Amino acid sequence: MSMNFSEFKKLIGADPGNKDPETLRARHSSPEFEAVAVEAEVFEEKLKTALHIQPPADLLDQIKRISQQPVRKRNWIPLALAASLLVFVGAAGLVWKQSHTWDSVESYVADHYSYDGSDMAAKATDYLSDKDISKILAKLDARADQELAGRIKFIKFCPTPDGRGAHMIVSTDQGPMTIFYMPNTRVTDGEMVKFEQMHAVLVTLEHGSAAIIGKQSQNVESLVTTLRNSLKTGLVDV
Repeated sequence: MSMNFSEFKKLIGADPGNKDPETLRARHSSPEFEAVAVEAEVFEEKLKTALHIQPPADLLDQIKRISQQPVRKRNWIPLALAASLLVFVGAAGLVWKQSHTWDSVESYVADHYSYDGSDMAAKATDYLSDKDISKILAKLDARADQELAGRIKFIKFCPTPDGRGAHMIVSTDQGPMTIFYMPNTRVTDGEMVKFEQMHAVLVTLEHGSAAIIGKQSQNVESLVTTLRNSLKTGLVDV
């Protein structure tokens, strides 16, 4: 059965470099598929390019000189310098997101969810196929049994305190909840984390850990057993 456009768009958005044979066949099946793949690759390259931008060698000195001038004289800033400063600040923001470290798992969970958690939950409308789910989890040496896979409406790679992990949105009878799978991170099992209007429970798995996140009105512990039983971790050649 060939991959439909919606499935392809989700897969290539989560992993623009995907070169699996089935993904390549879908990509070459029509101009519409090819256009989405190219768009994802272009965006990925822009991020990589931004991360390698080097600011002018004397940028800091120029900024210091400008700050020491009376306010009424600061409107002479050359356009090239202004552009350089804007690009540098933008690139610095991207670098922070890519290289940021956290003092604790608790701060990571709050920071990560605040960055894109609610947006991802709002966009997760359709259930994913087992193939789409396994293509992400297999690269993390994991897989999800149907008990969990049947609930997943969104999945993508994401940063964790100790390397790459997975960001999932799952459906429950209380509404959507979020799971951060952290393959190489240790946590205190059962610890609760509260931030803004959300809370999370940290779960120790056979290999790695996870955080289950929901609104404070939701019982996040209700997913612990499902997660432990259904997310098989530390696998090889899955």
